[in-house]
Amino acid sequence: MPYSELLKWVNYFKIRPIGWREDYRTFLQMTSISGSKEKPENIFPSIKAVLNSDKDKEKAPLPKGLWLEKMMAAKGGDHKWKPFWETDDDKSSNNES
Repeated sequence: MPYSELLKWVNYFKIRPIGWREDYRTFLQMTSISGSKEKPENIFPSIKAVLNSDKDKEKAPLPKGLWLEKMMAAKGGDHKWKPFWETDDDKSSNNES
């Protein structure tokens, strides 16, 4: 196994620790039986690692690329479609400059 692949596996297991699904399942059983109001990340560190990795994904950059630019510049397509990050205010400010 190349060293780069080993580092990727180490990073993967930091983001998704072994047994996090079992911990979450156990938490659901605990809350259904005892009615505990505790958050799962306070009880199981593996769930906390998964939730922290999900927060990092939310900060991901917007999509870019040649094909996306070609689709955006295409003529005669669906004129009502806009990407989720573009609003009407963005187009009006671009046209004014």
